[in-house]
Amino acid sequence: MVSNFGELQKTVSLIGAKLGAPKSMLLVRESSPEDGTPHVEFKSEGFEYVSSERGYEIFRKHTHSLDELLFWIISRVAFNMAVDYELSHRAAGKDSRIMIFEKYLSELSRINKEWGKKASDEIEAVLLAAPFSDS
Repeated sequence: MVSNFGELQKTVSLIGAKLGAPKSMLLVRESSPEDGTPHVEFKSEGFEYVSSERGYEIFRKHTHSLDELLFWIISRVAFNMAVDYELSHRAAGKDSRIMIFEKYLSELSRINKEWGKKASDEIEAVLLAAPFSDS
């Protein structure tokens, strides 16, 4: 069990290295930089994953599970890497989310099959509301 930020940072860095993530994407913050970048709060009853910007809280997620906290952190990293990948491999006339989602799920599943399934379920919900649209 991770009991402090140093241990959490080390765990995130080890997982991120398997993704080939830049170290700048793997920084676990203890407090909000107030730019929307999430930070982690250790609570006696678990973990809080919080994003705020200019004094406005965007989201706050609570979990007792280290695995779920790591999923939240690493999925954000994997998604940002997938966006960067798509930007450098853009296909004209193709919904950019197709390549982003494929790369995101591929990378996340490589780290943890359960995380890949969880992310896939989240993407399915997004696509029900906003299906792919190629021009």
